Amino acid sequence: MTEYHASTAGVPQNVFTLPTPIDITLTPFWSTVLQKDNFLLQKSSSPGNPIFKSLFSTIASVFDTKLPPYRILFQRDVNTMCLQVAVAESDKAIDAAWFWIEKNIMPELDTIDNPFEKEKWVAEKIHMIVTAIEYGSDELSSDENVRNASRTFRQIFDIPHSERFVSYYSCAYKGRQGWLYMSENYIGFHSFLLGAETKILIELKDIQELKKEKSKGIFDDSLRIITKDKEEYPLSNMFKRDEVYDLLIQLTGQAMQKWLKNAGGEAPGQSNDADFIASEIIHQRSLQETSKITDSRSHHQLVSPLKHDLAARKRDQAYHARFRLPATENLIKGMDATYSKDACPDRDNKFYPQVPPGQVNLLGRVYLSQNFLAFESQERLPAPQQHLPVCKAVLPLYTIKRVERMNSGAYTSGVVVTTCHKMEHEFLLHAEKIDGDQFCETLKSLLLKQVPTFKRVKPFMATCESEQLFKTDSLVDTKIHVGGLGMDYGYPENSKRSKDKSKTKLWKLYFQENGRNLTMVKLPTFGKLVRVGLPNSLRGEIWEAASGAMYLRFANPGVYHEILEKYKDQASLSTEEIEKDLNRSLPEYPGYQSTEGINRLRRVLTAYAWKNPELGYCQAMNIVVSALLIYTTEEQAFWILHILVDRMCPGYYSTNMYGALLDQITFEQLVEKTMPLLWSHFKKTNVELSVACLPWFLSLYINSMPLEFAVRVLDILFMEGPRILFQIGLAILKINGEELLQTRDDGAFLDILKNFFHYIGQLEENGRHTKLTKFNEVMLTAYREFSLVTEELVIELRSQNQLKVGAGIESFTKRTVIRHLDDMATFNKEEIGILYDKFFAALYYANHEVGGKPESKMDRETFGSMLASMTSWAKKVPVNDSPDEHAARDVRNSFLDRLYNVFVADAPDHLVDFQHAVLGMSEILHGDLMSHMDWFFDLYDEDRDGILRSNDIVNMSKELYWLLSILKDTDIAWDAVTSLVVHSCEQSDIAKGDQPDEATLTHRLADLTMTADGESFHGRIKQLQNALLADIVDITLPSFRMVVLTNESLEMLFDHGFTNSFKLVKSAADRQKSLGRELFENLFADGQKLAKDAPKLHSPISKQKSTASLNSSPSGSPSSGRLRASSTASMRPGDQTNEELEVDTLMDEWVHFDV
Repeated sequence: MTEYHASTAGVPQNVFTLPTPIDITLTPFWSTVLQKDNFLLQKSSSPGNPIFKSLFSTIASVFDTKLPPYRILFQRDVNTMCLQVAVAESDKAIDAAWFWIEKNIMPELDTIDNPFEKEKWVAEKIHMIVTAIEYGSDELSSDENVRNASRTFRQIFDIPHSERFVSYYSCAYKGRQGWLYMSENYIGFHSFLLGAETKILIELKDIQELKKEKSKGIFDDSLRIITKDKEEYPLSNMFKRDEVYDLLIQLTGQAMQKWLKNAGGEAPGQSNDADFIASEIIHQRSLQETSKITDSRSHHQLVSPLKHDLAARKRDQAYHARFRLPATENLIKGMDATYSKDACPDRDNKFYPQVPPGQVNLLGRVYLSQNFLAFESQERLPAPQQHLPVCKAVLPLYTIKRVERMNSGAYTSGVVVTTCHKMEHEFLLHAEKIDGDQFCETLKSLLLKQVPTFKRVKPFMATCESEQLFKTDSLVDTKIHVGGLGMDYGYPENSKRSKDKSKTKLWKLYFQENGRNLTMVKLPTFGKLVRVGLPNSLRGEIWEAASGAMYLRFANPGVYHEILEKYKDQASLSTEEIEKDLNRSLPEYPGYQSTEGINRLRRVLTAYAWKNPELGYCQAMNIVVSALLIYTTEEQAFWILHILVDRMCPGYYSTNMYGALLDQITFEQLVEKTMPLLWSHFKKTNVELSVACLPWFLSLYINSMPLEFAVRVLDILFMEGPRILFQIGLAILKINGEELLQTRDDGAFLDILKNFFHYIGQLEENGRHTKLTKFNEVMLTAYREFSLVTEELVIELRSQNQLKVGAGIESFTKRTVIRHLDDMATFNKEEIGILYDKFFAALYYANHEVGGKPESKMDRETFGSMLASMTSWAKKVPVNDSPDEHAARDVRNSFLDRLYNVFVADAPDHLVDFQHAVLGMSEILHGDLMSHMDWFFDLYDEDRDGILRSNDIVNMSKELYWLLSILKDTDIAWDAVTSLVVHSCEQSDIAKGDQPDEATLTHRLADLTMTADGESFHGRIKQLQNALLADIVDITLPSFRMVVLTNESLEMLFDHGFTNSFKLVKSAADRQKSLGRELFENLFADGQKLAKDAPKLHSPISKQKSTASLNSSPSGSPSSGRLRASSTASMRPGDQTNEELEVDTLMDEWVHFDV
């Protein structure tokens, strides 16, 4: 890194480009201004005739060939191809680049004789400079078209140089043809036709809605953008409309999430210990520095265009969701293949129809990432599950023990992998031989990287209950059962009534045929076995395997216990909230009437709060985790919670409950679409669906229905994903539809649903094979009548609504933050709203990471950005070799440092929060001349002794000269500061009792004026620096006031000039009316009251004392409620006949679930 800094010191910024070949004979509209030693400085020229000039600009706009007007080329010889090495928007910038080349490159070229060697040296030198100073910008893009388009975009819209460009498309706005530009934070439209220019720039975070439309009602080529201030921008003639829409959905979604994070306030899971936080910050900074050093070593590498990165990110996210893989996986390869697997040769054929042989021979697609080999079949399940594949196989590479090439002929390739459970999986690759061989080589190299991981596989499997079923041939010694509270306190459902033994037998057969735990292949039988209910002993493991939490637990050994150990003595706002809710978590379950159960629950919740401090803990988490812990260990529950919160139900448990609110609106749209009559009735009677349905989603139905049925919902949720929550909700409304049509208010609506859940386990005649419980009726209705609710539909509806919901939450959060300010400092609501927007917008743009840590306080750099959004003088000064600009930048930074320290005040972390920003801005924007003079005096009284000394006066004069030069002009500024210096000396002498010498003062003033006449900015700053070297000046506040009042320019600056330099424009977000204040405040209140006002659980544990699994010892004994669940793995030979009958009964019920 030192080498780069040494070679790029003083290099002009934002002008040099990667060397690009240019044929000057094909670009006639350029004239050479300077030429020296193979270098040419050129300026673009256009026809003198205004008509032709306008036509030329129109052609450039239509064909998107608008380029910077200045460039520098290197030409090896006359009439040869040139290399473009620099471009600029102004003559000042290009002159700085030319001066630098003359000083640093031309002398070196004089030592090289060979023209080709010269060209090579220049190309390497410029390439090194650009990669060093343009790190992270589009100037390092590997695509030349992206580099050119990014320059055009920044030139047209005056966008920061660091802004990453995405793509551009031809389209029309209100009939004017032009170009639509998209970047990471902005979308812009530009058109220039025959002298008429149209320019529109929209911040992505201000977009509230995106609509696909038909132009003229026929063509699918239009898109309408609606912002938070209700401005609409119709775009048409867009030939890639769907591609633009998908990109905008992705970008606006990221922008909204980033905005909500930064506006969300302090992280509730952060420790209350200031020393501990400080040590953590130091640790994080050291890691960041290490990362920067690592990144600097790859500065010479070009970067892929952001559009490609976004596409790769989207592809990886789809891969993770499809196979439930960790978010760290990157898809490396994918190709068509035929997957084959033989049936188990020594299986028990007793239940052959229920668990058919696991023989597979299916065409599909195989995928490869760093740690996984995955396959999905092309063949789909029959209706109503036609959207799901027949087969999914996920094989972690660390479970593969042997790999063999298949002898499949001269033109095809294949591979056979054998897992640690001794199952062979064949993949015949349908690709060119060379591509197939490359796939096999990649797999081989990835497997070699897994060698250190192999030793952890067997110990991990010891924690899986499925190994218990195969004790004789198990890979690991599993003498001790691993499970949840249910092993000691019993399970919510009657194991006999739920046919637990039969289910376990069927699962054992399935494991024999298709693998278990880490190597399980999912075939249609898997879904059927899950839908009829999981056996208690295997439930936790199947939850892990189906959700993908098992992969996280394997990849993070010991992390759970490390978190608990690291934070064992710490406390936070989240841990305080957890303590309040512990005794309200399934209180009727015996395990949570004991210290052991409560301690387990506490550890899991606090560990997650420490792991994710930005989210911390949210009410309803305790309900979900308390259900998980009945069937899982603490570590299993911890990683399942991670999957639930971060992937399956994103935003459900955040401080703003964004995800739950989004899914509520999505659910209401599904009700309107599938049951229009019922929806119309709700609208007429003003029945709020959210009153009942928000708790369904937040608690995953655990808080609504008896626990034995709620865990069945979790079974299916982990297998199917979040869409099942919508299907079950729709089924409940459908079944109760006739009664709900008779309701007239929310109370009757809630009573009907409450009564339904109370009797959900009751048998009802279905008229088919057997009597069904109401719960089974719900599940059948969900699958058969609402199969249209697919993963794709849920994603589409979420995408359509996410911006509206985000805007509503943003508006709610803004009002809440403002309402809780301790001091509004005489600002009215409109003004405080503008300051809020400026403050959090600065934080938003300062946090460059998409998933970056949210911040509610700003550091010095972000503070400068906030002021730059309100004033012209706070904007950054470009860095180049000009002494004037170097001096201006130094003075600007000094003044901003001074302002920052005033805003920080007494904050212990030396950061500016919103309250401090409000108070600081009030000092500037409010008050009169006297208060502003006092404020400036305090600004420069660094030692707070009530006296400005010589050095303070010098600093003030330099910074006021810079400020007045920007706000007025240099002559007025110089006159003001020389008056300040001279009259400060005068007032100092008076204060000391010395009679000021008028001749000396006049001479001093004349001396300053004359020596500075015609001087440059840096020369005058140097003169001020030396003005009081020989004088000892001390002035108090009254004397300072006298000094200011002697000069009109200073008086005007302090009276209103400085205040008026701040331009506060009303933000669009302040006028946002998206979904209405009342709806969001009611939804927030409902969610926050969920855990506190939860209805009493209808758990069968409390109602059915005769339940076999809980038929207990005397209640007064310490072991009350503790009955070790009978092992479901072992069955006596004498029970075989009864077992077969039980399986037959179970399968009769299964017929209903064979959907």
